[in-house]
Amino acid sequence: MPTNLFAYPNLVSEPGPLPLRSQLDHDFTDALAHIARIRTRRRLERDPVFRTIRPQLERVLRGFEWDLEPTLGHSLAPRRPGIVRAVAWNVERGKRFEGLHTLLTSDPELTAADLLLLTEVDIGMGRSGNRNVPKELAHALGMGYVFANYHIVLVEGDRGERGHGVPNTKAMHGCALLTRFPVLRFEAVELHERRDKFHATEKRIGNKRALLCELLLPDGPLTVALVHLDPFAGPRDRARHIREIVARLREFGGERMLLGGDLNTNTYDLSSGRGLAYNFFYKLTRFGIEGMAAQYMKPEEHFERAVFAAMREGGFEIDGFNDFTRGTIYYDIYDPEIFRKALDYMPKAMRRVMWTYLERRLAPWGGRVPLRVDWFAGKGLRPRAPQVIERPVAEGKLVSDHNPILVDIELGPDGESDMSEESDE
Repeated sequence: MPTNLFAYPNLVSEPGPLPLRSQLDHDFTDALAHIARIRTRRRLERDPVFRTIRPQLERVLRGFEWDLEPTLGHSLAPRRPGIVRAVAWNVERGKRFEGLHTLLTSDPELTAADLLLLTEVDIGMGRSGNRNVPKELAHALGMGYVFANYHIVLVEGDRGERGHGVPNTKAMHGCALLTRFPVLRFEAVELHERRDKFHATEKRIGNKRALLCELLLPDGPLTVALVHLDPFAGPRDRARHIREIVARLREFGGERMLLGGDLNTNTYDLSSGRGLAYNFFYKLTRFGIEGMAAQYMKPEEHFERAVFAAMREGGFEIDGFNDFTRGTIYYDIYDPEIFRKALDYMPKAMRRVMWTYLERRLAPWGGRVPLRVDWFAGKGLRPRAPQVIERPVAEGKLVSDHNPILVDIELGPDGESDMSEESDE
């Protein structure tokens, strides 16, 4: 559902400027514990407590939070002359916030970022210390931000995140764009998911949404699409969502576009345990274990081909925007959190057999196999020097289960100019 357009006077002609800041808030936290005890969607729809809070709940599920004041009254010059650096990172809720903060404020590659496309971002979740993760990160970096909510989470988290004993407050989870440049307008594309997350292990209400933002760069507007596709769907569903995003981008408009985020191109259909088992054994018989592992690094060639075809049909290219030599996440069978998450995917009758088999066959990789699930794609842009930052750590600990990816966008001939006077009019 589109939001009202945010417009800067004298820069764009759209009506109705929104306030520079907007807090996404609610007062139904106490009702969430009651709703979490409801076992089925049918009973939820009849529940009087749910019916009472439903209008406010739907407002929050389709809501945005933002603070754009840091992008105003300053030079539009990027951190490095002639280059805008974009970083996309699934930050795994922001639950290792101190390490995330340390890296974003000290790592030489990450501190050069002008745009941060962050997926899996919490506001008021116990697993991440009930922080407002996008707000606190943006404040620390002196950047503006727009947060699009996906879900109201009814439990502590997924199987690997339970037992911390910290109750949720706002219970919101979504994505956020952090930017040094003014945001002209934004909206979101709701991505209806095939699997109802009210019945998932991480019980929640809502759907993922793609966040679309038009930014003002030194050489003109840039449309950014921040995307997080469903890992529990299959490639066909992910391709359908990309087509929906591309169709909305055509209506949203813009000659230059950058799409980035976690596309979850894991090459599997995780919508059912039976489907996962079929996927696994099909890959194994067709490619063997080594060929199957190789497919994880090039999902665009076979199993996720429809996803990339949908981007190409929309005019988006991935070549030049991505480092194809490194994975962006790992299947690590010795990581206890990944082990607990894998239990959610595997059919119960097959868990022990499959895990023993994987442990033996993945021994040549040390039990850790890389995949490419995080991507950039663009149209009308000149990409430079794409990178994957390999397993960044702070104080000896991984900050997220995903690696951040980055790409530099070369500005046009006017990209060196200082447009701050124009933006202050």
